Amino acid sequence: MAKLRFIYGVMGSSKSLRLLALAHDFTEKNISFLILKPSTDTRDGENVVKSRAGLERKCMPIGTNDNIFDIVKDNYRLRMATFTKPIQWILVDECQFLTEAQIDQLSDVVDFMDVEVICYGLRTDFKSKLFPASKRLFELSDELEEIKSYCDCGNKASINARFNQEGKIITEGSQILVGGDDLYHAICRKDWKKLIRKTIMGEKE
Repeated sequence: MAKLRFIYGVMGSSKSLRLLALAHDFTEKNISFLILKPSTDTRDGENVVKSRAGLERKCMPIGTNDNIFDIVKDNYRLRMATFTKPIQWILVDECQFLTEAQIDQLSDVVDFMDVEVICYGLRTDFKSKLFPASKRLFELSDELEEIKSYCDCGNKASINARFNQEGKIITEGSQILVGGDDLYHAICRKDWKKLIRKTIMGEKE
């Protein structure tokens, strides 16, 4: 029986690397799969999943208004018509940028097409608030897995803190702002609070 899985972690926790490693394994074993990524994430191009380690693969970009169930169904029919092995797995990178409706559509892919789905992404934003898509995954997923990462202080990193060019922490702004190490740094909750107090309230550490 197919399952919907959500593998989450902070930025820099090797989520994309794990996706690419699994894709490589599937290729070696002739297991058919499809890699999806929200078109919102344009850091490495809309149709590329790339890890910090330098590995990359082509993927299918998903727009905000795209219906993932219809896309997978059409791909399935095309493969059947051309005598190609039908899709067995769907791997989704940066899934936090999908819509809640698209998470529902992924669950339909699992339930009505018997296709395995693994979503890789962030749990929360720079304010420690759940992304809507991540929240929906917590509600619907059959399996949840956290990739643990650590703050510079040694504690578990749980906050994707956003910083400006001067290195000061940012506490206001749009939930979605695509960026890498130039904008974000994964830190523990305690250090996040300390930085906010130091920057916003003028308290010393």
